[in-house]
Amino acid sequence: MERRRKQKMLCSQLQVLQLLLGFLQEADTANWEETSPELLSQEVEEMKKKWKSLKTEYKKTVTEVEELIPQLLEKIQLVQQKKTQLEVALQQYQIQAAKRQQHLKEVFQKQQLVIQKCQIHIEQLKDEIQKLEQSADCWMQTVSRDTTLASLQNTLQGMSLVSVGDQELVLDLNVRNKCEIAPLRVTLHWTSEGEFQVEVREDMDYVGSVNHNRLRTVDSMLRLPPELQRGATSHITPIILELQCWYQSYASLLKEMKDLHERFAIDWLPTERKLLFLKGKKQYSLAIEPGYPTSGGISLLGAEPCNTSDFKPPLEKPSLSDWLEYLQSCPDVIG
Repeated sequence: MERRRKQKMLCSQLQVLQLLLGFLQEADTANWEETSPELLSQEVEEMKKKWKSLKTEYKKTVTEVEELIPQLLEKIQLVQQKKTQLEVALQQYQIQAAKRQQHLKEVFQKQQLVIQKCQIHIEQLKDEIQKLEQSADCWMQTVSRDTTLASLQNTLQGMSLVSVGDQELVLDLNVRNKCEIAPLRVTLHWTSEGEFQVEVREDMDYVGSVNHNRLRTVDSMLRLPPELQRGATSHITPIILELQCWYQSYASLLKEMKDLHERFAIDWLPTERKLLFLKGKKQYSLAIEPGYPTSGGISLLGAEPCNTSDFKPPLEKPSLSDWLEYLQSCPDVIG
């Protein structure tokens, strides 16, 4: 501290010396010889006063500066401390920022992995949902089919439910007179396209003593119409009803032909649906329409060697028995 003070005093003296040298350089020395001692004394006194004034002002300024120096040093010290604190804070912030950035990077990577796993899980769920939808569709078809079958079982009469499986339904179609005609075993096979196929068993029989060859001839009539051989599952009820009506007509025709075999010389052509009637040396052909006797009728096709297109029983809708009795008893029909 003492050394600094001495340096300041030396600096002040040098400034005074510089001021005097400057004054001497600027002064007009040519007139000094003409100047009287009184004037010189006066000027010296003025210079002394001016010097004292400058010295006093200088001391005052030095005192003020010395008073300000501790405050400035204290402020500088505070600034240095704040600078150090800011540097430490900045360093800590940079460390925390680096850690935060690393943490965010790790979190981002984890989130990416989670998103990838979620996407994989979503795809798996989509596949599972698709499989469940397909399974649900199959179950809905099964439920719809079972509901239809349950409704069918409750509403239909004249049939017996034999068995129900995943792939087939077995029914026995009965006729009104069960003691004479055996039930027809009908099997409905389900397909993967929502359809079914119909299969029947030729298990018909007569009650009583009847010739076996004739039975085989009559049983060959058992041919389902094409429209009753398959269909959609949603239309199973009307098709089974049609099967029942068809079999009822078939059984009636079977019963009637069984009786006619015992009375007339007839032969049945199932593929052509023709009944050949032999009277003497003449042969007559009767065409039996599908659905007889419920809906179909009978017509005389012709005879050999004469034309019989005008022959017809005197009835609105003659049966097969009516036709044969008419042909047998009509005198116009030559035997």
